[in-house]
Amino acid sequence: MHRILLITYIVAACMIATLTIPTAIAEKKVEEPKELKVGMIAPDLKLKDETGTERTLKEFLGKKNVVLAFYPKDFTGG
Repeated sequence: MHRILLITYIVAACMIATLTIPTAIAEKKVEEPKELKVGMIAPDLKLKDETGTERTLKEFLGKKNVVLAFYPKDFTGG
């Protein structure tokens, strides 16, 4: 009888651990820097090019230079 009770407690503890540990790990947020400084690794951006094709920064890995140009939409006054 005690053996069955012990096994039941062990199984219950394993089930609780299985449910709570991944949740606790998932809740830890990886804080990314707010700004890039010289020498920092840039995050893998996903942006659309002039033809509307989605491009990632990884696609250009190994190329000599990558220029990202951001500007407000024409005629917005900004």
